[in-house]
Amino acid sequence: MNPFLNPSTTIPFIKNYILDPGRIERLRPKQLERYRDNSLRKMISYAYKIPLYRKKYKEAGIHPSDIQGIKDIQKIPFVSRQELRDNFPDGIISSNYNKEKGYVICTGGTTGKYCCNSGSEPVCTYTDIPTMLRSIIISTREQRFFKLKRGKTRIAHIGNFNPFKFDEVFEKNIISHAKPFFSFQNYLSMQASNQTQEILERLDAFRPDVIISYPTIFQDLAFLMKKGHGKNILPKLLLVGGAMLDEYTRNYVEGVFGCRMFNTYASCESGAEIAFECTERNWHIHSDFFHLEAVDENMESVAPGERGHLVITRLWGGGTPIIRYTGMEDWITLGDGKKCSCGLKSPIFGRPVEGRILSNIVLANGRVFPPSAFLFITSVLQDLKTYKVKKFQIVQRELDEIDILLVIDDDLRDEGPTFEEITRRLEDVYSEKVGPEVKITVKEVEEIKDDPNSGKPAPLVVSYVNLDDVCNTSNL
Repeated sequence: MNPFLNPSTTIPFIKNYILDPGRIERLRPKQLERYRDNSLRKMISYAYKIPLYRKKYKEAGIHPSDIQGIKDIQKIPFVSRQELRDNFPDGIISSNYNKEKGYVICTGGTTGKYCCNSGSEPVCTYTDIPTMLRSIIISTREQRFFKLKRGKTRIAHIGNFNPFKFDEVFEKNIISHAKPFFSFQNYLSMQASNQTQEILERLDAFRPDVIISYPTIFQDLAFLMKKGHGKNILPKLLLVGGAMLDEYTRNYVEGVFGCRMFNTYASCESGAEIAFECTERNWHIHSDFFHLEAVDENMESVAPGERGHLVITRLWGGGTPIIRYTGMEDWITLGDGKKCSCGLKSPIFGRPVEGRILSNIVLANGRVFPPSAFLFITSVLQDLKTYKVKKFQIVQRELDEIDILLVIDDDLRDEGPTFEEITRRLEDVYSEKVGPEVKITVKEVEEIKDDPNSGKPAPLVVSYVNLDDVCNTSNL
C-alpha cells in the first residue's frame, strides 16, 4: 500500500510540515526548552521498550520516570557504535516492531548484507516511513532559509544510492511513493560513483539551481568545467555534506561554479541533517530535533568553546532510537549561546565540525590533531595562488611517517609554482608542525581512489595509527 494513502501517515506529516520548520524561530526560549524536555521524555519511554536500552537503563538503576528533561540527560548511560552492532537486529527494536514496515539503513562498509565485519565497522539501524517523512521537515527549514521555492527550484542530488544507504532507502520508499501526488520534474538524483563526465552531462541537460553532493564530486566537476565543459551548469547554490570541506576546495569550486557553497551535517544514525551552515559561515544546530553534547576522553562534559567528542540524542523518530550515542566519532565544539548575525535563533557550533576521531593524526609525543586541524596544505596552496592540485590526501602510515598525496592538473603543470616548490613548502610547513622526527613525503599520484567500503569519496585525512597505542596522549 502506498503510505501516502494512509491518513495516519499523511495527516501528521502535513501538520508537521506546517508547524515544524518555523518552531525555533516561533517559540520563546522557555517554550522551546519545554518542547525539548517533552520530546526527550517521549524518546526515553520509547527506548525503554528496546532490549538494548532497557538493559542498560536497568543496570544504571534508572526508569523513564527519573528523566524529566534535558537537565537529567547525564543520568542516562551512553550507547556505543559497537553496542548497536552487537544487538542488531532484534536488540535495537521493540518486540512488537513490525519489520515489514521498517527499513534497515547502514553506514559505510555494507556490501548487500545488513552487516559485515569490514574494517570500517558499519552500524545498521531501523527506520520507518513516519521517521523519514519527519526528516523532510528539517530540509524544508533549510530550503526556506536559502529562499528556495518548493516545486520551482531545480535540485540535483548526487549521493550514495547503494543498497541500505539512506539515500537509496529514502528514494525507494518515500520519493517513489510520492510521485503519483507530487511533481518531481525539478528533481534529479544520481549515483556519486558514476563517471564524472556522465554526471556533468546530465547536470548540463538538467540545468539545476541547487546541487547537493560531496566535496570531491564538486571538485571533479569543477575541474571539467574549468576546461570548458558544462556551460549550462549555472547553479545559485551548492550544498555539501558527507565529508570534510577544506577552504582550498571551497574556494576552487566556488570560483568555477560562480556561486557559494555551504556545509550540511548529517549521518546515517541521525536520520536527518543535524546542522547546516548559514550565509555567515556559522553552523546552526536543529536543536528541536537533536540534543548534542561534547565530552572528553573520560566521557566528561567539556565547557562551551572546548573541543570534545560528539554525543548525540535524537529527539524524534521510531525504529531504532539514538540516545546519548557516541558512535559518530566526530569532534565538535559547542557554542556559548552567542547568536548569529544571519538572524536565525538556533544555537550554533563554536567552530565547524572537525571530522572523524578515527582520522586523527597522532604523534609519538602524545599530540593529537583532528583532521581539520591538520589541513595546513590548504593555506600553502592558497599562499602559492595555485589550483594545479586537483585532489590531495594526507596519509599517516606510522607514528613517524606521513605521506601527502597530490593529483596534479597536467594543463596547469607549467603554470605558477613548480611541483618541486609546492613539495618544499609542504615539507617545511608540516615538518614545523610535527617536528623533525616525523618523515614528511610529498608524492604525485595519478588518482586518489574512493573508499570501497563506504561508497563515499576518499577522505582528506587517513591515519593507520591507533590512538590507544600512544601513551600519555593530550589533545592539540
